Amino acid sequence: MASAADPDITSDFVVPSNVTAPVDGNFFTFTAIRALVGAQPPPNFKVTKASMAEFPALNGQSVSLAVLQFPAGTTNPPHTHPRSAELLFLVQGSLQVGFVDTTNKLFSQTLQAGDMFVFPKGLVHFQYNADAQNPATAVSAFGSANAGTVSLPVTLFTTGIDDTILAKSFKTDVATVQALKAGLAPKPSSSFSYLHSPLSEWHQPQTRTSPPISLSQLNANVTSPVDGNFFTFTSIRALVSAQPPQNSKVSKASVTEFPALNGQSVSLAVLQFPAGTTNPSHSHPRSAELLFLVQGSLEVGDLFNADAQKPAMAFSAFGSANAGTVSLPVTLFATSIDDMILAKAFKTDVATIQALKAGLAPKP
Repeated sequence: MASAADPDITSDFVVPSNVTAPVDGNFFTFTAIRALVGAQPPPNFKVTKASMAEFPALNGQSVSLAVLQFPAGTTNPPHTHPRSAELLFLVQGSLQVGFVDTTNKLFSQTLQAGDMFVFPKGLVHFQYNADAQNPATAVSAFGSANAGTVSLPVTLFTTGIDDTILAKSFKTDVATVQALKAGLAPKPSSSFSYLHSPLSEWHQPQTRTSPPISLSQLNANVTSPVDGNFFTFTSIRALVSAQPPQNSKVSKASVTEFPALNGQSVSLAVLQFPAGTTNPSHSHPRSAELLFLVQGSLEVGDLFNADAQKPAMAFSAFGSANAGTVSLPVTLFATSIDDMILAKAFKTDVATIQALKAGLAPKP
């Protein structure tokens, strides 16, 4: 059995050969989506990508993002992403979404602002704004720097596949196939390859007698039939129009909170920063983090809202369903590491270490 994923790099990051200037914070910053802020909605469905092609710093980091804009009544036609699951977070409006698994079962849902929905890797899926008056906007996270997109209407009817073959496949006549081809503007052809083939398209937390099933990491806490609700996460709805928190707050949609992410190698978090707050120094041992700032301003390296008056909010995407978080202040000074060891490591005295520990002592 063979499997593959985005290549695992042996350095912290990959610098393209055509970059000759010293690498600084600008290399890790993507500003192209700023143009969408306050802009008029597009006349047609539009995807603005931040993948490796647009943002070279993502090379080797196994994560990417896209902003999806749906004017009233528009759709993102049935398509697949051969190299990643898609975790969609609806920011504005409402969407009808769905995917079809390998047993030809449709899983569908109607999403409200603040909801998430996961489309498992490689499966045919779609999104539709059924509202005839209002636009919708979503942010999608992918567990690959180059998830790829295969549009089924384009792939089937604009790439030169013989009319007779298509007519036989769809059990129709050549005239119908030619009418479908005429209605779809030609697009440049592209090729893709599957970098990973999971044992099943999603992991259900219980062994079942009918496919698809997971062969590992199964729990016994889901007993009802799986439908679109299993792939929907609604807990972040509560943040929509809510008052900002008093302290920095992270609302996660990882495999712990959203079991449908099991095996999909993607997760999201909403980060809220009241004025003057910070997300202390930390690491994610199982993933890079791709942060998308949607409100306010942040100083990053560490994450700090230096604005003394206004809050900030960001979405962070991860190329793992369980990226993990190691908070360095807590790990170092709230886990009972011996005072003397810490004093020697930080070249200070025990009294200083004890003062740091006292400030980080768990609150009741």
